[in-house]
Amino acid sequence: MGTSSEGDVYLAHIDEEGTQQWSNAFQLHAINSSGVEKKAAVSSIRHLEDGGYIVGGTVPGFYFRYNDYVIAKTDVSGVIQWSQVVDSGAYGHFNMIREAKDGGYIQATYSESLNIGSFHTEVQKRDRNGASEWTTVIGAGGPNSPQVEARSIEEIADGGFIVSGIKDTNMAIWKLNSSGEIEWEKIYLCNAGYVIQTNDGGYIIVGSRSKDQTVLIKTDSVGKESWMKTLAGGYPVSLTTTSDDGYLIGQSQLVTKTDAEGTMQRAKSVRGSTKAITVRSGGFLFLTSPDTLMKIGVYSSPQGSSLKLDSEDYSLSVGQTLDTVLTSVYGDRKVNVSQYGSYSTADPSIMTVDSLGNITGHKYGQTVLTATYNGLQTSANVYVYGKSRIVLNFPQ
Repeated sequence: MGTSSEGDVYLAHIDEEGTQQWSNAFQLHAINSSGVEKKAAVSSIRHLEDGGYIVGGTVPGFYFRYNDYVIAKTDVSGVIQWSQVVDSGAYGHFNMIREAKDGGYIQATYSESLNIGSFHTEVQKRDRNGASEWTTVIGAGGPNSPQVEARSIEEIADGGFIVSGIKDTNMAIWKLNSSGEIEWEKIYLCNAGYVIQTNDGGYIIVGSRSKDQTVLIKTDSVGKESWMKTLAGGYPVSLTTTSDDGYLIGQSQLVTKTDAEGTMQRAKSVRGSTKAITVRSGGFLFLTSPDTLMKIGVYSSPQGSSLKLDSEDYSLSVGQTLDTVLTSVYGDRKVNVSQYGSYSTADPSIMTVDSLGNITGHKYGQTVLTATYNGLQTSANVYVYGKSRIVLNFPQ
């Protein structure tokens, strides 16, 4: 399920062997708050317990800087059963809609005034017919206020909800009770990503600190950080738990499987991944842009994976520091994992190495640098000279 290049809603059913059983594409039209029928832009789709789908998006308002919210319920074949338009009051963004355990729906939206710079973000609970039950404002303010946006929402074990988004430049999560009241809020020093509840009542959070680095954070039941791990493979695009209490992380460059402590167990090189999920028959399924679905076995690991330093022999002088580059190879893709590796030296009196792989010479001699990452190991010789070597070039 998703949207086509023309903005139509696209639904398809695939069997366990990846064969398409049926597909359906349709346009969602709605009458905006000005009474004009327009084509909606769909941004969130969810499969429902009754086999149908709930669709959320926006429909253009009375002028180009105005979007209303639209919600539609379809049957199993994509035939629209009912739809609603909600006045956003500004330029609306429909971020997510999910089915609640009681058969209703929970949604996260964000609106901004492009003229004066104000914003408003909220979550809303609806019954099974789409009628509003409660609304909670997560944040609102003017052009000088810290930016707040609720981007995703999930129902959790106690009947409440966990909301993730941004506050200023960092990732934030909010815990709501079943009535929508905010119980607590936590800030994490990473870009916004995803959060889900774990079996111990805590939460696992995935975000990013750069386009090449994913951050995995485990918290307790009140959002207090228990541990944090960093992973190579690009920024995160999805997060789910696995049957062994580990985590499956879809990334822009890899699909990564970790154990319950966030240690990478295996990875698959993927270009343009948009989502990764587990499947009941075992293994993992992931979608890549624009229209490719791929399944890998539960014990699949990258073929020909290897670990390499950028040299087999390093030479430096006493007192000199030299950086090294550690590269992990996943199939045909090479990833710089220097900041994630573990390093050691055979003789620290000759050479020492820091956590990033930078080596420093201390006395004349020869030793060995060893680097480890994701169960793989590589090494290189290191030669330290007693003093700086100077090459003099005399005129001919």
